[in-house]
Amino acid sequence: MAHIVMLRTRLTSGAQPEPVVTDTAASLAALGHEVTLLAWDRDGDSDSESRAEWGRIIRYRRACPLNAPLAFSRELPRFWCWCLRQTLALRGNLVIHAHDLDTLPLGLFAAQLLRAPLVYDCHENYPALVEGAVSHRAALRLHRLEARLLRRCDGVLAAGPQGFARLTAMRRDGRGAPFSAPLEEALAVLQLPQSELVRDGVALVGNLKRLEDYPAAAVAARKPGKQLKILYIGVLEKRPSRGIFETALAVEGLRDVKFQIGGFGTLVPQLERLCQRLRNTRYLGPVPPDDIARLTLEADAVLMALDPANLNSRLSAPNKLFEAMCAGVPVITCRELLMGHFVTDEGIGATFA
Repeated sequence: MAHIVMLRTRLTSGAQPEPVVTDTAASLAALGHEVTLLAWDRDGDSDSESRAEWGRIIRYRRACPLNAPLAFSRELPRFWCWCLRQTLALRGNLVIHAHDLDTLPLGLFAAQLLRAPLVYDCHENYPALVEGAVSHRAALRLHRLEARLLRRCDGVLAAGPQGFARLTAMRRDGRGAPFSAPLEEALAVLQLPQSELVRDGVALVGNLKRLEDYPAAAVAARKPGKQLKILYIGVLEKRPSRGIFETALAVEGLRDVKFQIGGFGTLVPQLERLCQRLRNTRYLGPVPPDDIARLTLEADAVLMALDPANLNSRLSAPNKLFEAMCAGVPVITCRELLMGHFVTDEGIGATFA
């Protein structure tokens, strides 16, 4: 069996990997593989190493805000060097598993140095994600870099229909591929049979949840309470907007509506001050991954008001959408989003313009 070395530039609350990373690692461990995650603790205050059910987490502990591109770009080479040293110290039949574009150059270098296979796990359109924090020209350069490196990967994992359409085009056309897949192509991917979701070395990975976290009895027992409880759990950053402050102000004028917000990011101090003045909105603090299913099951609706003006947001299929579906909880989102089309077509929530 292989020793999978995962590379990741961020962790969630408690310096733990995000659920999507944890699920992938757990699936690999269940197949008998050894898994080591080399991850950047951007708070810099956790243990340097810990064990998980699926393997080992080794942390690079240097503080760096999530929405500070200059600080991040200055520190990133140090993180790469640290990862390379850690990887060279590992033993076994290594496979490099690079999460997102900010670890792909390192992953390719390490894979070539060690003559190991390289898997690129692309969670989102990274150039589109950072556009706004950096110039459009810089975002285009990142797109071309990704297209060039993509063809040198042994396998590519795409998250969501937009990612699958975009990455297959980049594997086929290289730097000439479009910056993003059109909405129509992403919607067409949703209609493909399972057998066609592996193409040109790119595999669409379903965002499947572990059903033991969402027991059928608990889902069936859900009943509306006296108050409508709206839930948002996620990153709290200024860009791209997620409509958090707008929603908090909107529900303040409504009776029997409560808005619960969980997460971490640079907007937390501003959010805490706002919640002191509002009656209907409560900040829960950072939410440990193990608590997400319980809070989702207790909610009456999950808010995913992503900004349609942001390309990455417009075409994403977020983790929270699938958590809400597993819990049988309606989703509130924007109708211009790919997610909004899906919510409308399947009748699993409400959309707004």
